[in-house]
Amino acid sequence: MLLICLLMLTFLALNHWLRLKYDYFRSRGIPYLPASSWSPMGNLGQLLFLRISFGDLFRQLYADPRGGQAKVVGFFVFQTPALMIRDPELIRKVLIKNFNSFLNRYESADSGDPMGALTLPLAKYHHWKESRQCMSQLFTSGRLREVMYPQMLGVAIDLENYLNKKLRDRSERVLPLGKMCQLYTTDVTGNLFYSLDVGGLRRGRSQLLKKTVELFNTNPRKVLDFMSVFFLPRKTNLLRPKVFREDYAQYMRNLVKDHREPEKGDLINQLQHFQLSHSSNHYSHHPDFIASQAGIVLLAGFETSSALIGFTLYELAKAPDIQGRLRSELSEAFVSTSTISYDSLMALPYLKMVCLEALRLYPAAAFTNRECTSSESEGFSLQPHVDFVVPPGMPAYISILGLHRDEKYWPEPHRFDPERFAPERTKDIHPMTYIPFGAGPHGCIGSRLGILQLKLGIAHILKLYWVEVCGRTVPEIRFNPKSFMLSSQDEIYLRFCRDKL
Repeated sequence: MLLICLLMLTFLALNHWLRLKYDYFRSRGIPYLPASSWSPMGNLGQLLFLRISFGDLFRQLYADPRGGQAKVVGFFVFQTPALMIRDPELIRKVLIKNFNSFLNRYESADSGDPMGALTLPLAKYHHWKESRQCMSQLFTSGRLREVMYPQMLGVAIDLENYLNKKLRDRSERVLPLGKMCQLYTTDVTGNLFYSLDVGGLRRGRSQLLKKTVELFNTNPRKVLDFMSVFFLPRKTNLLRPKVFREDYAQYMRNLVKDHREPEKGDLINQLQHFQLSHSSNHYSHHPDFIASQAGIVLLAGFETSSALIGFTLYELAKAPDIQGRLRSELSEAFVSTSTISYDSLMALPYLKMVCLEALRLYPAAAFTNRECTSSESEGFSLQPHVDFVVPPGMPAYISILGLHRDEKYWPEPHRFDPERFAPERTKDIHPMTYIPFGAGPHGCIGSRLGILQLKLGIAHILKLYWVEVCGRTVPEIRFNPKSFMLSSQDEIYLRFCRDKL
């Protein structure tokens, strides 16, 4: 009986404590989304039980009608008060104009996990800055055009041959998009960043893809690690999460150790030069520094890029008029050549419009966040927009998916309409309502490469095939609740019909 009374008192005390915690925004006059005082999970319950994707959760928080027209809305990451920034001007302040007050992303890796803590997305500002400057040299316009694009063309030809093998002598065939798109993106990544002739499309498999897919496979420990890194960053030294599985980490260490192509100036070579020129930098001379960057580059682009190609083909299959117009433009580009030059590809206006619209519906970053890093005494004032001072350490979230599907900025937001990005209409796009790769210094370092990879893949597929929906095509995309990035919960099947331009 005494034990039962103690349990009840403990339970009631916990409930009272949570009530006080969840009263944070109400006592400060900020609109907020209430959390149940019977749950310590704040507003993350559905996500933690894998019932909703990251992108959908933050889109729901962004669009929740209880927030009304408020420019910021409060919610709770476990018991930590957090802000959902909904106003484009405030988004600009957080990501760009007042970057010095929001230097870091909120998430953090355990210091005992150097492979995770050293990665560019999780490194804190004083380490992040130098690594970012070093890696940015890989993504200049000159390197994209002169070094990367010729290698990507070889993968594009492999993509054509992969589809030809799948159809053999048939005029049409229903195919799943998942593996094809994954092989394409891992082949590109291996060629460009590790000087590997991965050959996944030629063989129908690759070790690089196998290791990457294994890392994305979900298990209870991985879920706990992932949630700890993103939502309990101050508890990582206690929970000891691992960003990379040990076998993946060792695979990347071996990849760096066996690297033998310094003349190509790839990612590994670039980081080796960085280490030599920063001999006094303890951070960059950690034995796992290069392997960690090599590992995160593959992960950051793998699911995002492969899913985006699939999403784009899916939308084109559902909109034959748009696909027909795009293929007409491509037919002129390929009229006298089997490949297309970098300048010609980048100059195709309708292809650009299609890709920009695909990125609106399926942004590479479904959400982003920043941690307030203003001094302890000051915080960061949101005036004159909102009468609130963001305290140091508070996370501010931006739902890019929510912003991109907000009917206030995008009429009929769920309709695939490349005309939104017609040259004469781009001036009507409200600033900071289209940020598919994030924005500001922490924006995606590989955004231009991502767009180039998308354009090239779509161009070489549609050069030979017409794609259309079939009986196995899902009626609508459901985002995978087990994935951090936007990926389809269901395999996407389309009918590929031979129709050479």
